Amino acid sequence: MALAVVGIAPPAGAAPGDHIRVGDAAVLTPSVMSGFEYNSNVYLADGREQNVFGGASWVLKPELQLEFKGNKVQIDFGAGWNLKKFFDFQDDNIELQNADRFTDFNATFGVLALPKSLVGVRLDDRFEVQGQPGELPTAEESALLVHLSNDTNGGLTLRPGSALEFDVLGNVGVDRYTLPESLVGDSGGEANINNRTSYGPVVNGRWRFLPKTSLTGTASVNWTNWENNLVSAIGPEADGVDYGTYIGKPDALAWRTMWGVRGQFTPKLAAGVEVGYGQMYYDETGVIEAGQSLAGSSQEIEIIGDENFARDLTSFSEGFLVNAQLAYSPIRNHKVTFGYRKDFQDAFFTNYVAYNYLFLRYEGIAIQRLGVTGEVTYRIDAFHGEISRDDQNVALKLGGAWSFNDALSAGLSAGWTERACVDPECENGVFYATQYDNFWGLVGATFTY
Repeated sequence: MALAVVGIAPPAGAAPGDHIRVGDAAVLTPSVMSGFEYNSNVYLADGREQNVFGGASWVLKPELQLEFKGNKVQIDFGAGWNLKKFFDFQDDNIELQNADRFTDFNATFGVLALPKSLVGVRLDDRFEVQGQPGELPTAEESALLVHLSNDTNGGLTLRPGSALEFDVLGNVGVDRYTLPESLVGDSGGEANINNRTSYGPVVNGRWRFLPKTSLTGTASVNWTNWENNLVSAIGPEADGVDYGTYIGKPDALAWRTMWGVRGQFTPKLAAGVEVGYGQMYYDETGVIEAGQSLAGSSQEIEIIGDENFARDLTSFSEGFLVNAQLAYSPIRNHKVTFGYRKDFQDAFFTNYVAYNYLFLRYEGIAIQRLGVTGEVTYRIDAFHGEISRDDQNVALKLGGAWSFNDALSAGLSAGWTERACVDPECENGVFYATQYDNFWGLVGATFTY
C-alpha cells in the first residue's frame, strides 16, 4: 500500500528556501537551527540555599511543517525536537551533563474537513514533552523535572449563515509529571509523581459582522481527575512549614465563559478584547478517602483554615477573566504588540493558580535583511491550596537575525528571566528556594529548505 501511494503521488521538488511542494495543495517545510547557548543559572537555583552554576551548551532544533489546503480537507502539522548538550570542563562534583535535554519535543496536528459546508468536522491536537532542571547539580543521572502533556479538541463546526459559525467540541487532556530519580531517593515514592486526566465540552461562536472583524464567545466545562489524590511531600523541607508526609491534590470541576470582539480595525491596528467569568470547585473527599486507605493507617485528614486542599475558586476577583491584545504597525515591517491575560488553571502541586500576565513585543526589520525583536513579560502567580504563595515572573529578551537569503539566516539573542516572591520577606523565608535569576545568550544559524 505504501508503495502504491508513493507511485501515484504528484512529483515534489524545490530549491533551498522554496520549501517542498507536493502538487498544488501541499507544502512541506523542513528547517534546522544549530548554535551555542550560555545560561548563568543552569539549575535555576536561588543563590542562597543552593549555589548557582553557569554552563555552556550546544543546541540543535530540527523542525518540520506541513500545510495541505484542499477543497474538502485542510491539514496543518508541525513537529520540533529541542536537543541541548552541556559542556562540562571542570573536574569537580558538579555533573552538568545531568541537565542535558534529549527528550524535549512538541507536535501539533489540525484537520478541518468540509471547510465551506453547512456542517464541518475539526480535530486539533497538541503534544509536548518539556524538561526543566531541578536544583540537583551533583546528581549522577538526570536532574530534569519532566512534564508530558497532550491536549485534543474535536467535534463539529456548524455554519448556519455565511457570517455565523459555531464549534461544538469535546476536549480531552492528559498530563504526566516525573521527578528526577535522585530527588525521590530512598523516600519510598515514585519518580512518576502524578498523572492528570481532564475532559469536557467546549462551545465556540463567531459572528463576522465586518469583513475582518468578529464578535466571539466561548463556554466550557472541565472535569479534572488525578491518579493520586495524595502525593509524597518530596524535596527539601521549608523552614517553619510542615506539610506532613503527603500533600493533598483533589479532583476538580471548572467552568468558564468569555465574550468579546476581535478584528482588523484599521490597516495599522488589530485588536481583540474578551472578558468573562469562571469558577473551580475541588472535591476534598478523594483526598480524605486516600488518607484513610493508606496501608496500616487509621489517620484522619483534617481540613483546617482557608488555605487547604478544600480551597475552591469562587470569588469574583479571581474568577473574572480578561484576554486582550493590541497590535499596531506604525510603518511597514514594524509591529508593536501589547497583551494582557487574567485567568486561572489547575496546578499540579496545590489546588490552583490565578494569574495576571502582561507582555510587550516589538518585531521589525531594521535594514533590508536584519530582523530585530524585543520582548518584556511580567506575570504574577497566586497559588492557593495546601501550598499557598505569590510569585512574580519577569523576562526580557532581545534578538537580531541576518538573512543571507531565503534559506539561511544567523542570529544572536540574549535575555534575563527571574522568579521572585511578591512578598519582600518571601513568606518569611519559607519559599525562598523556589526563586531564581538566569541570564542567557544564544548564537546560532537556521537553515530552511
